[in-house]
Amino acid sequence: MNTRENARGTRRRGQFIQILGIGVNIADQTGRTVFGRLGLMILMAWLFLGVPDLDHLFLPILHHRSILTHSILPGLVFLLFGRSFGAAPIAGAMIGISVHLACDMLSPMVGFGQVWLPAPIKAPLGPFSYFWLGGNALIGYGIAFTIASMTLPSAIALPFIIALSGITGAAYGALNEQSMASVVVSVFFPAIAGTVVWQRRQRRSGVNS
Repeated sequence: MNTRENARGTRRRGQFIQILGIGVNIADQTGRTVFGRLGLMILMAWLFLGVPDLDHLFLPILHHRSILTHSILPGLVFLLFGRSFGAAPIAGAMIGISVHLACDMLSPMVGFGQVWLPAPIKAPLGPFSYFWLGGNALIGYGIAFTIASMTLPSAIALPFIIALSGITGAAYGALNEQSMASVVVSVFFPAIAGTVVWQRRQRRSGVNS
């Protein structure tokens, strides 16, 4: 990797950190109201939509579609700040990442389309890449729905997350995948996760009543 590529990578990392800092500052100011939390979820969903592809900045340590970035792990970055910024940013981050992972499942799992382990192993998961991407997408959506159900009015939590995911998936599909199938998976996955979370809450309320 030459000096120009190193400088480009450093500049991109700096830009991402700057954007993340802006998001964190907004979270600190707006996360106290319902509209503020809705805005934070939308903002973080869009910001974190491209986060899995940050593995490009860490070549050759990471491979494209690294198992580290193509997971829910980057969405947990807000846990480093404790409770200062609330849970809404995590929910939004999980939606953005989950949309990305679900859409990546539309690619054939060969070559760069697979999920890869980091150096020094740098081995692909092969067909298991589908399970990794799909499992992490479902977990991410489950976390988003759980947070939304606790921080938003119950009447809007589920439809809001599904709508946000579908719109985000449509934009991602148009810009990256050139396929409307991105919309389908971006609605299908949150619908499954949301149904599971809703059923669990219903069972708990039935036990407690």
